[in-house]
Amino acid sequence: MTSVSTQSNSASAGGAWPATLIAGALIIIASEVLLFAVELPARDWVIVGHDGAPLPGDLAAPQGMLENYGRFVAYNMTPLCWIGYLLLFDGILTKLAFARKDRAITSIRARPNRFIVTWLTSIPVWCYFDWVNFKYLDAWRYHGMPDAYTARVFGYFIAFAAISPGMFMAAQLFQHAGFAKLKTNNGKANRIAAWTLLLSVVFILIAVSLAMMWFQEVPVPGWKPVAGSAVLMIVPGLIMWLWRRCPYATSFAFGAAMNVWAIVIGDRIGCMTLWVGLFFMLDPIAHHLGGPSLIRDWLEGRWGRLLSLFAGGALCGFCWEFWNYYALTKWTYHLDFVGPLEAYKYFEMPWIGFLGFLPFAVECWVALNVIVAVMEKMKLRVAERLPDDDAVM
Repeated sequence: MTSVSTQSNSASAGGAWPATLIAGALIIIASEVLLFAVELPARDWVIVGHDGAPLPGDLAAPQGMLENYGRFVAYNMTPLCWIGYLLLFDGILTKLAFARKDRAITSIRARPNRFIVTWLTSIPVWCYFDWVNFKYLDAWRYHGMPDAYTARVFGYFIAFAAISPGMFMAAQLFQHAGFAKLKTNNGKANRIAAWTLLLSVVFILIAVSLAMMWFQEVPVPGWKPVAGSAVLMIVPGLIMWLWRRCPYATSFAFGAAMNVWAIVIGDRIGCMTLWVGLFFMLDPIAHHLGGPSLIRDWLEGRWGRLLSLFAGGALCGFCWEFWNYYALTKWTYHLDFVGPLEAYKYFEMPWIGFLGFLPFAVECWVALNVIVAVMEKMKLRVAERLPDDDAVM
């Protein structure tokens, strides 16, 4: 592999752009042109997946080669655009590495094995969320999936595998854009801030979940399910907080309890704790195994990595929902537990639900850290280590 310093000389001298940046941009642009200029006009701008709207199989067959290409794109918008997205961000990060002569900036080229591990483990991480959703929550549903099992699995592989690296590469860019500089040096203040952040998020989340459960009578009316839920979610973490005074142990207890509650309650309201609790459960495990930890970041006054992951999750959420809305293979949401707020949407996603993309990026990142740390404990040192405490991927 040619070093970044050598490539940077030729790039700066000739003003060249990385091929992946160009290829990624072209894939996204071509997909959008075929969708908006060919496919959508051919079906009269009908948006499938809504009440009363036809399903993909009910649409008229495309006529001619160009419409067939447009229909292919409409069915494969997510995998196509996410391949383009990953190539585009590799090019952007590589261009930045050229400019700063710092190979550590790049994700795929400097740490290719870590990218492969991230790509492959993104699939089971997302499958966990899908499993909980389809078995217990029914908060989102898929439409227009291919009938052929092989085609469906291939689409899953591309789309699900791009989830984690897409968010992490964006977060890596945000770190180098300046988020990594967000640091504080007061040890005592950092510890207070870490405890405050951990406990405030936990108790606000639990309080909101219980309030919604009470007022919506979910899953059964009465105060006993609410009281039992409160005990299940609060008591384990509270005991650990008072007994150990350790943020890692306290976080794990709260996180495990919230994930158990989401499964036990078996209702869409469980999304409230499912979408955050996994972080509180897994980050202490990653720390215990010697991997990167956001709680350790907080205790040491490094705030950039958390904010960069939030920003990466928000950016990918923006792209996901935009590319999903007009596609034929797509998903829709069923978030009636948020009440009238469900009507205010960014494409298919209610705006209030869009906030879930922020902790989702964090949860996927800590899940990757646990997987990599376990692999290292098993002497499977495949993925490269992060170059410093500011790197995301």
